[in-house]
Amino acid sequence: MRPKARTPKKNKKYIRKTLFTIIILSIMSFLLWHAWDYTKPDNFPIKHIKIFATYEHVDQKSLQKTIDNYLSNGFFYLNVIGMKQQLLKLPWIYAVSIRREWPDTVTVNVAEQRALLRWGTKALINPDGTIFIPPITTFPKDLPIIFGQEDREPEIFALYHKMLALLEPLDLTIKKLVLNQEHYWEMLLNNDTAVYLKEEDPLSQLTLLVNIYRKITADHSQAPKSLDLRYQTGLAVKWD
Repeated sequence: MRPKARTPKKNKKYIRKTLFTIIILSIMSFLLWHAWDYTKPDNFPIKHIKIFATYEHVDQKSLQKTIDNYLSNGFFYLNVIGMKQQLLKLPWIYAVSIRREWPDTVTVNVAEQRALLRWGTKALINPDGTIFIPPITTFPKDLPIIFGQEDREPEIFALYHKMLALLEPLDLTIKKLVLNQEHYWEMLLNNDTAVYLKEEDPLSQLTLLVNIYRKITADHSQAPKSLDLRYQTGLAVKWD
């Protein structure tokens, strides 16, 4: 079958619609071209950079260099998302906010990571319980250490805080808490006493120890060398 021929009335309607579309597209192209011509980087360069950071651990030169890599795009075409992503890759940076201020200024606010604990020997943990890995040479000294299987890091982080609360009445803190490969907890207190707990239900064992600790140490001027609660009944105390 042959296609139906357009009637003159339909042809005129089709032509008008096509012309209207062409006109609209031409106007949009004209406006976009002139918008680009007006807002191109040469017309609106970034002249001022305001950077707010403590520089306690963040390297100022690395920070400045990363920011400078994005400034050539000018005020309107600054890649804020890309800049933020690259800044967050720098060691010790926790959060970044970037704001453009008309007509030629960019403000960058940088929040540094805060190290609460060491995760083993090669990483740190912030107060959120998140592991981050800056250069080892920048690690703060004397941080408590926790460690175990990587997939159990949130559990160990939470356990550390619960144990710390249990020890508070004794004025003791934790220097190290490790779930070792032999499947028991090894804890070193700030008085250098080593405490050994079974892997299962360590909080109950530590609660027992806290309740009897003063009785154990009552007749001694020094702290025990170790306290071992891995036995079925009772515990073993070792003195120097």
